[in-house]
Amino acid sequence: MYAARLSREHEPAVRRLLGADPIQNLFLLGQLDPRTLERPFWYGAFNHDVLTGVVFYPGERLAVPWAPNPSAAAAVGAFLPPLHDSMMLVGPRLAVDALWSTWGRGLSPHRSYDQRLYVCDNAPSTPSDKRFRLARLDDSRVIAAYAGEMEREDLGRNPADEEPEAHHKTIRERILNGRVWVLECDGEIAFQINVGASHAGGVQVGGTYVPPKFRGTGIATHAMRLLNQELLKTHQFVTLHVNEANVPAVRTYEKSWFKRYSPFRLMTITAPPEDSQ
Repeated sequence: MYAARLSREHEPAVRRLLGADPIQNLFLLGQLDPRTLERPFWYGAFNHDVLTGVVFYPGERLAVPWAPNPSAAAAVGAFLPPLHDSMMLVGPRLAVDALWSTWGRGLSPHRSYDQRLYVCDNAPSTPSDKRFRLARLDDSRVIAAYAGEMEREDLGRNPADEEPEAHHKTIRERILNGRVWVLECDGEIAFQINVGASHAGGVQVGGTYVPPKFRGTGIATHAMRLLNQELLKTHQFVTLHVNEANVPAVRTYEKSWFKRYSPFRLMTITAPPEDSQ
């Protein structure tokens, strides 16, 4: 088995590999584009010239593997150290663990979460609620603040602390693209969520945040049911990742018609010392 950077000519093989499980690979299929394969964004493992695993690397903060045989992820991981350092890995649990076993170079994960991929493909009819709507630009400051707090709770860092303008710009772009939904309660945003990667069959959501004063009120379950009903008008299924230890979130999603699908891992990595580069 050997690893290599992928190019445009590999697109059919990548699409076949990912298409074997479009639910687990919704994010990767949403990112697959011949133009991205011309950049150093995709790496693959080959067994007798047959593609057996891939790693998508869009930048220094993220890497996403798919490898039905974890040894393929390990082969790519062994190929990457001279090229990239990663700060976050997300994907099927065995593939992430195998990727990090060869890419880690002795670093310890800062955080490692057992996650579960959930999928919803049916949403019973729910009465509409005018409080549930797409976010507007005049919501952007509040949504940016809540998005930062969500990352602080989940990942231990708030991007607004490091690059506040870049963080706010990202939020504004999501809103302009119709990718943020909110539910208001007494004139305040009581729930927000991002609509992320999508392809012909499905769409992925994430970045769920409920301000502390509204937690435990049933707001999140109500909003998720409304969101699923909305998204399933145009998609066959909706997916999300949730930390299995976050019992309130798990209960919310299961009450919102999501079903358990497959084990995932989210791992954040401590940055290597500068003198080790």
